[in-house]
Amino acid sequence: MSEDQGLPRTPDEVREFMDGLTFEPAPTPEREKELLESLPEPGSPVMVVRSIRLPVDLHERVKKVAEKRGVPTTTLIREWIEVELSALENDQPISRADALRALASLRPVGGNHAA
Repeated sequence: MSEDQGLPRTPDEVREFMDGLTFEPAPTPEREKELLESLPEPGSPVMVVRSIRLPVDLHERVKKVAEKRGVPTTTLIREWIEVELSALENDQPISRADALRALASLRPVGGNHAA
């Protein structure tokens, strides 16, 4: 069970909590219009916020790559996920033994190699 976190537990505490709430006034018609115009078009893609835990060193490595590419870290991670999912969806997995046999059958390119 989670900790109390200062939440009201009794009817009196709930009443006191509710009485202490303050609300912003409704937006002016002009501000409401601005807010409505700032909404995405109907049918636009919906983005889901997803929290992930990364070790600090991994986070720093990803951040550096994103900076080099000039994109936000979240964009880079999203692109990597898309690439991996695409590979999984379009890939035909083979066994490690088959992969090693295929690699062993390749001839080296250039240079003298001992037989």
